Amino acid sequence: MSTAPTVGPAAQAVMLPGWRLSARGTWALVWLAFYLLPTTVNIFSVFTEHERGGASPIAPWEPISWEYSSAIGGFAALPLVYLAVNRSAWARAPWRTLGLHIVTMLGYSTVHVAIMMGLRSILYGLVGWTYHVGPLTREFPYELRKDTITYLVATAILTMGRQLVRLSRVVALVEAQQAAGAAPLPAPTPPVEPPPRLELKVGTRRVFVAPQEILQVSAAGKYVEVMTAERVHLVRRSLADIQAELPPQLFVRVHRSRLLNRAAIQRMDSRPSGDLDITLTTGLTVTASRRFKADLLEG
Repeated sequence: MSTAPTVGPAAQAVMLPGWRLSARGTWALVWLAFYLLPTTVNIFSVFTEHERGGASPIAPWEPISWEYSSAIGGFAALPLVYLAVNRSAWARAPWRTLGLHIVTMLGYSTVHVAIMMGLRSILYGLVGWTYHVGPLTREFPYELRKDTITYLVATAILTMGRQLVRLSRVVALVEAQQAAGAAPLPAPTPPVEPPPRLELKVGTRRVFVAPQEILQVSAAGKYVEVMTAERVHLVRRSLADIQAELPPQLFVRVHRSRLLNRAAIQRMDSRPSGDLDITLTTGLTVTASRRFKADLLEG
């Protein structure tokens, strides 16, 4: 699991205007400062408070081991922050994202505490001492309170830092265009919408059919038969319901129980009664009622 954001080749050389360190190197510097500066200050604070309290002298390596073991544990848990930020979707799924951060925060604290305590026990053992750990029910909530703040600050730094990087790249691109006298980039072409498809529920399946593939739709009791060149789909819907979803310029009602795709009509023959015999491109012949003849011929 990476502890730095992925950047393309064009972004490796610039983080901010005038800043020559790569994005990956800059993030490494940020996290070193984030974990090492506070712990280094805490080391000197421990010495000062110990002297003010009048206690017996403390071995210099003890506060150093306490604080830097905590920093190493924080570094080791940092990939969990990246994981949560990368999978965050506050706009689409705020509650799921909140739950993700809560679980990740608990994992962050668990990793931090386990590594910190383990390193301290090893260091104390190397000098022949024993590192005493209090009851877990007391120590873990204490560390969790501090880790919660650390996790939230690290999340904010990562989120805002990435936004700053994106903004700096836009600024660098605009400045490069201005320096070269290039024309501004054209507006992005809106995505082409795919043609609408008709959704048919056939038993336990859902079938999606493009309107232009449909030859005819005919009523069959409480069902309708949607015919394509390959097969006939039997769907429990009304003919009027299907007609409302089909493009009116392509489909015409030729009978109270039948819709036809105009593009599928090959020939029309009149009857003495005024009805029509319509031959489709598949060779199938269907009847068109004279009541709907005007709509058919107008198309």
